[in-house]
Amino acid sequence: MMPPEVRDDGRVSLSADSIDATRGGISQLSGDVQLQYRGTRLRTPSLRYDQRTGEAATDGGADFANRAFSIGADDADVDLSAGTAHFEGARFTLFDRGARGRAASIDLSDDVRAQLDDVAYTTCPPEQPDWTLRGSRITLNPDTGLGTARNARVSFFGVPIIYLPYFTFPIDDRRRTGFLVPDFGDSDTTGVDISAPFYINISPALDATVTPRYMARRGNQLKNSFRYLLADDWGRGEVQYEVLPNDEVLDESRSLISYAHEGRLSDRWGLLAQFTEVSDRGYLEDLGTTLDLAAITHLKREARLAYQAPAWFAAQLTVEDYQTVDRSVTEADEPYRRLPRLQISALSPNDWNRFRIGLDSEYVNFEREGAVEGTRLDLRPYVSYRKDAVGWFAGGQIDYRRTDYNLRRAGDTQSSFVRGLPSLSLDAGLRFDRDVGGGVLQTLEPRLFYLYAPFRDQQGIPVFETALPEFSFVQLFARNRYSGLDRIADANQVTAAVTTRLLEVGTGRTLLEAALGQIYRFQPSQVSLDDMDTARRENSDIIGTVRYNTFSWLSAVMGIQWDPARTRTNRGYAAVEIRPNNGYRLDIAYRFRRDLLEQTDLVASLPLGANWSAVGRWNFSITDSSTRESLLGVEYRSCCWAARVAGRRYIANTLGEFNTSLYLQLELTGLSRIGAGIQELLPP
Repeated sequence: MMPPEVRDDGRVSLSADSIDATRGGISQLSGDVQLQYRGTRLRTPSLRYDQRTGEAATDGGADFANRAFSIGADDADVDLSAGTAHFEGARFTLFDRGARGRAASIDLSDDVRAQLDDVAYTTCPPEQPDWTLRGSRITLNPDTGLGTARNARVSFFGVPIIYLPYFTFPIDDRRRTGFLVPDFGDSDTTGVDISAPFYINISPALDATVTPRYMARRGNQLKNSFRYLLADDWGRGEVQYEVLPNDEVLDESRSLISYAHEGRLSDRWGLLAQFTEVSDRGYLEDLGTTLDLAAITHLKREARLAYQAPAWFAAQLTVEDYQTVDRSVTEADEPYRRLPRLQISALSPNDWNRFRIGLDSEYVNFEREGAVEGTRLDLRPYVSYRKDAVGWFAGGQIDYRRTDYNLRRAGDTQSSFVRGLPSLSLDAGLRFDRDVGGGVLQTLEPRLFYLYAPFRDQQGIPVFETALPEFSFVQLFARNRYSGLDRIADANQVTAAVTTRLLEVGTGRTLLEAALGQIYRFQPSQVSLDDMDTARRENSDIIGTVRYNTFSWLSAVMGIQWDPARTRTNRGYAAVEIRPNNGYRLDIAYRFRRDLLEQTDLVASLPLGANWSAVGRWNFSITDSSTRESLLGVEYRSCCWAARVAGRRYIANTLGEFNTSLYLQLELTGLSRIGAGIQELLPP
């Protein structure tokens, strides 16, 4: 419902079928009387208006409207000079919220505040008031966007569900201090779980949230967060602190503290800091409220100072530490601390006949108790060439990497290693395209990538941070098949790949993309991390990917890693997402990794008629024929309220233990929500 168009020029405008004016300035108007003044409008069958005092009284009912609400009343008295009005036997409508109600009396002030006595308020239609807020007095303030109620009683289908002697509620969407949506749930880990967050709007750049949490099995927890924004977009940050004074299961105090900041010190200097620490390894698994938290294995603590010079030079100084929270990780498998890590990179701002000169360098001090420690200095100067034409491109790079290790072993004995390693890469490709009709362009892009790096014996170098990443299409063109610098693979190989795309000419949108590639090794690589490193043999697996996005409501992706030597699939995945605009959602996914996992994942959201809908998720492990996660929820939504209930069973920690939870939510449109939602439990 929209507010009416009214005059706002400060003049009083009167119109009626008949007017009887007297010499004393009192006028009696009758028959479709309309009074407009300063953004308000009053309509009534009969009106007595005193021009000297600005007072007007109706007879036979009145309809009043301004920019915020409309009021229909049995009788009305208006004082135009004071900007006030009084209504008896009133019915009102709030335009922004679509709310309505009745009141024994309503008093308006000049700043459009409304005070209602003996009032009933709802966002439901008049013929179906499923929920109602009643109060002895309710004040509506459009300037602050808040309503306040005294002796408030909320009834749902005639059954009282809430009573509060004093209650505030929003009448618009502005940010303000007050209670947020409380969460209700039940799980095997916490028992009945109730949280009641209270939001504090300190200033436009500062806010805080204090959340008392009751867990039937664990006890009472207090969670706090404080957020800030620096002026002129210089940065933002958040501090969090949680404490459970006495976990009734473990009989000990448990806590979490966290700080995160991201910002800039000047146009060239940036600063990032993050720190999280928990009292024990099981904190997130036992007390975390989401599956993502429970799946974290390490908490990163980092401070980073970065400098970026225009176009050619960048530097970064980092101090990095971790807290291991995965109870299955042994001390020997914990990551190294990098105290500190300095990275400097430079690249000539302009090319010379398409040649450019660059340098990547890094200094790191690695520390971990009970293990080999030491420093690593890595310098990699390089020269690159790139020629990019319309139908082809060609390029190459020559570099030399020198890495110096100074190690501190048990017993304080010193040892050092120096590794010098040149490498060469050549990269070239063609670009073909053709018009296939219907405003669609097809491309064909073959590409060859050659890499040469000689063998260097690196068995004596400790592994501080190096791992073998998951093989993918991007890895076909990597200059080192390992992540990290502790192992540099020798190579004499060429990658052959081809990509084809269907492009929508008018928008440039990719409708279909398919790629296929393989590494051909002229000789097997000798450098390895361990005996399980199978990436050293003659040729790599064949990687193939397909992405389909022809329709806005349908997308699909598929990938395969095929081992031609053993004629078997080592890894595969496929996913289809169907997202029509009418509320339907269907995601189907399949993942396979040889000797590790084979899973299916089904996510659905289905409308069941005009008011009902259902959501569900089923993650199933084919390897051991077991369900890893299951979720089923239903929602009923009417025009003015919604109810949701969901049950969920999922792996709650790294030990593979399951947790069963129940989620409930009741939403009264335009008033509040009670309980946790269920859409948040689904993947994005």
